[in-house]
Amino acid sequence: MSAPRPALSIVPATDEDLFALRRSPLFGRLPEPSFLSLFDGQPVAVAAKDATVMDWGGPADTCYIVLRGLVKLVRTGGAQETAVLAIHGPGRALMLAEGLTGKPSSASVEAVTAARLMSLDVARLRLRMEADPNLSRALLTAASADLRQLVAHIEELKAMTGPARLAAMILKLSEAQGGARQVTLPYEKQLIAGRLGMTPESFSRAIGQLKAHGVRVSRDRLDIADVGRLREFAYFAR
Repeated sequence: MSAPRPALSIVPATDEDLFALRRSPLFGRLPEPSFLSLFDGQPVAVAAKDATVMDWGGPADTCYIVLRGLVKLVRTGGAQETAVLAIHGPGRALMLAEGLTGKPSSASVEAVTAARLMSLDVARLRLRMEADPNLSRALLTAASADLRQLVAHIEELKAMTGPARLAAMILKLSEAQGGARQVTLPYEKQLIAGRLGMTPESFSRAIGQLKAHGVRVSRDRLDIADVGRLREFAYFAR
């Protein structure tokens, strides 16, 4: 019998939490009255690693904004196979569209690392949006960005080979246009494999193929001999 997952704990928001929201692309441009009307008095959920934040199919009467740490959106299918739909870090809103439209959660949300998440009551959020056009625009922009990200991910899964998807992820991590580069994998290889739609075995084979294109792996560190060369592989291996 598997051990129970850690539970969430609810605590008051700190000045540091509000400062993190102020730095986020989603809420950083909100006028001060809009910002305060939305977050004043709202609590923070503290999640231990592997804690379940939301359940797939459950009510989305609360949405969350990641303040610190990483969370993953997952669905579990037959034979308990888990599909990783997305991995989100600070500044991202979770189940925002579902909450605003009254739909159930479209995936489970689980903490990849210890995390802090601003908790927002959806009923309160709808009332604030009706009264505040600035807030409405910000949240609709966030929901649109989530949709674009999902479409881009589906396109990657359909149009790119496994090694090309891995190469594209490494290129995003490198944030470089050319030359040699060293990057650190942001989370466990098994989780990366799930996010890229790969089994652990196919992920290992993909790592092996990238060695021929100048990528060397040492635990969670990747050494890229030539970013331009790797980008060329990712483009032509589609």
